[in-house]
Amino acid sequence: MQHKLLYFIERYNKKYLPKILTVLLLASLALSACAKKPSETYSSTSIPEPSQNTSTQAEPVTLEQALLKERGKPYDQSDYKKFLGGEGIIYEYAEFDCNLDHSYSKTINDLVVADGKLYQANFNSVLANGKNIQEVGTLPEKNIRYWRLTHDGEMGEIYLNDGSGYKISNPPFAASPMDKAQHPLFRKVYRYASDGKTLEDHTAEYLNADKVYSGDPIITVVGGKVSLLFSGKYLDKGTTGWNWYRDMDRREYIAFDLELSELAGEAPIRLFNRNILMTNCAFYEIVYASEPLDDSDTKAQLAPDASVSPYYPAAQHLNCNVKLRKLDLLTAFYSDVRNISTSHVITEDYTMLPIAEVLTDGYGAYQKYDPCRFYWDYDQK
Repeated sequence: MQHKLLYFIERYNKKYLPKILTVLLLASLALSACAKKPSETYSSTSIPEPSQNTSTQAEPVTLEQALLKERGKPYDQSDYKKFLGGEGIIYEYAEFDCNLDHSYSKTINDLVVADGKLYQANFNSVLANGKNIQEVGTLPEKNIRYWRLTHDGEMGEIYLNDGSGYKISNPPFAASPMDKAQHPLFRKVYRYASDGKTLEDHTAEYLNADKVYSGDPIITVVGGKVSLLFSGKYLDKGTTGWNWYRDMDRREYIAFDLELSELAGEAPIRLFNRNILMTNCAFYEIVYASEPLDDSDTKAQLAPDASVSPYYPAAQHLNCNVKLRKLDLLTAFYSDVRNISTSHVITEDYTMLPIAEVLTDGYGAYQKYDPCRFYWDYDQK
C-alpha cells in the first residue's frame, strides 16, 4: 500500500506540480528553480535566427515547439510523427529496453514493460496491428524490480518486488518461476568500509531496491540513493610481477554511490536508458567527470593508502569517476516529457521527437548522445 501511495504521489508531482507552480508564478509568488515556466528555463539566445514564418511566434510551450523553432519551422507545420497506440500504456513509468540504440537499429523492435505486461514497439514503422506497439504477454505481476530480455523478446528474466524471479520465453509467451535460493537477483553486494580496503555486506539493502536497471554497470535506485554496481573481483595473491584479479562468484558486486549533491534536495525517481536520471522536477545525464583509467592501469588498482587494493574495482574507482550534468532543455519542458527511449523522447501528446535533437547539451558535430554509455564530460588534452 505504501509503495502504491508513493507511486501516485510521484506521478502527481511530475505531471501536475510544474503547472500548479507556474500559476503561482503568474501570481507573483517566489518559486524555486524546479517550477519555472519553459520560457524562463530555456533560453532562446542560442537558437539560430528564425525564419519569417516563426519570427512572430510566441515562446515555445512544448518540447516539440522548442525543436521546431530551433529548426526555423512554424509550429503548425510539424513533421514529427505520433506514437500510435500508446494510450493507456506509455506513461512515465513504462520501461523501454535500454540495451540497444534503436535510432540506428531501425528494423529491430523495442521491448516495453508497463503495468505487468510485455510489449513490442517500433518507432520507425507500425506493427501488424497497425500501431507502433502491441502486447506480447502478461507478466506474473505489475511491480517489476528488474528485467532483462534479448532484443527479440524470446528469452530473459524478470524479478518482482517480492524478490521472486521468473524465466521468460516467447513465443508462445511463458513465465516460469526460478528457485530464489539458486537464482537470487543479487548473491552478494558489498560496499567499501571507511578504510577503502575492507568490504562490508550490504546485500539486503539492494535486494529491496526500488528499481534495478540492467547493464554494465547495474544501476539501482535505493532509498533516495543511486548506486552503480560492478562485478566484484579479488586479488590473487599468488601472482607476481602484476596484479591479477579473479572474478568473485556469479552475481557478486561492489557498489559505489553516485554523487547527488547536484540535485540540491531533489528526489531521484527513475533511470531512462543507461544514463538519464529523472528526479521529481528535473532530468540529469550521468557523465564521466574525469578521464577513466584503463582497468589494467596500476593507478586504478590502488587502495587509498597507495597499497594494492585487495578487491577490484578499487575504492577510489578511477576507471569510472562519474557525475551528474543537468539537461536544461528536457528540464525546461519537464511536464511535457511522457517517456524516453534510446531513440526518441515521447511527449505528453505522444509526439515522437528524435533523442539526438533533444540531447545536445555538451555535444558537438562529432559527438552525439549515446543511450548505452556514459559521455566523457571533461577536457581531453
